[in-house]
Amino acid sequence: MSRNVFRLERVLNFRREAEKLRKIEFVEAKREYEDAEDRLRREEAAVDRLSLEFMDRQLEGISALELKLYADYFRRKKQEITLQRDEVSVLDRAMLEKQETLREAATEKKIMEELKKKKLHEHKRVTAEKERAFLDEIALRARGQEG
Repeated sequence: MSRNVFRLERVLNFRREAEKLRKIEFVEAKREYEDAEDRLRREEAAVDRLSLEFMDRQLEGISALELKLYADYFRRKKQEITLQRDEVSVLDRAMLEKQETLREAATEKKIMEELKKKKLHEHKRVTAEKERAFLDEIALRARGQEG
């Protein structure tokens, strides 16, 4: 088959490579998001455990110094959790943007693949027609020489 049937092979290869790159970027963004979300869950769980510990300590009796330490710790953890939630939101948006970019790259590649498939199909059809015409010509000449 002729090498020049699909003249946009380089473009198709570029689209394939672009899709691979976008897939890697999406996977990385997803991993960062999931790691940040996991950190947030761990921080929230730690605060929940400490809250239970704090309630137990209050029942047993707690000094003013311990009360202040708990209050300071809770205040700091609340700030850290708020910052972590913000980070999770930012990473979620970034992941969704990478996902959309990947979807677009996949669509562009698919379009090029479909175009190539159509070009190859058309080339095969034209080649088959030419072969059939050539064989018909040979058959007519052979009949003409017989007669």
